Amino acid sequence: MQIKEVKLLSLFNFPFNKVLVYTALNNDDYFKVAYAFQKEGLYYKVKMKSLDNSPSLQNFSVSNDRAPVIYDFYVKKEDQHKAELMISTVR
Repeated sequence: MQIKEVKLLSLFNFPFNKVLVYTALNNDDYFKVAYAFQKEGLYYKVKMKSLDNSPSLQNFSVSNDRAPVIYDFYVKKEDQHKAELMISTVR
């Protein structure tokens, strides 16, 4: 199975001080974590990857059930501990 990145994070918009704190493997996990981060006002970025063989330029939305999607959550390095604590309470 080939992983194709659907949405690339711009280097200008995504400084190198970001760290991966969570990978959601389904929409439910995505919404739980995104809601928890938003509720606490934690700034985050999501990198979305599709697990199908469709063209990488195709737009996928969170509600698209056609292809399995993986969501990687990134936060600022200084917010890593706070984000990990929030994630542990969400799961």
